[in-house]
Amino acid sequence: MNKIKWLGLLFVAGGLCLLGYQAIESIMAEGEVYRNYSLTDIFGIDVFAWAAGIRYDSIADGIEYVITMPAYLLSVIVGAFFLIISGIFAR
Repeated sequence: MNKIKWLGLLFVAGGLCLLGYQAIESIMAEGEVYRNYSLTDIFGIDVFAWAAGIRYDSIADGIEYVITMPAYLLSVIVGAFFLIISGIFAR
């Protein structure tokens, strides 16, 4: 397996581990509902302050969507992308 395939597997495994952590956290916490972590929850809002300065609305909306989407889903999508690229260029 080449490096891109390993990277894809690592991202998928990390995303699934994060999903499992969120599920276990929701079971263990009393009175708290299931919560999805996003990149802003993990790194903080100040890290992504640069996204507010983008002038093009469609690009800014896309970046904001990626920043606020669940982190496990983002990780699984990136991992699947790397696995597909690895499968296409396997030769």
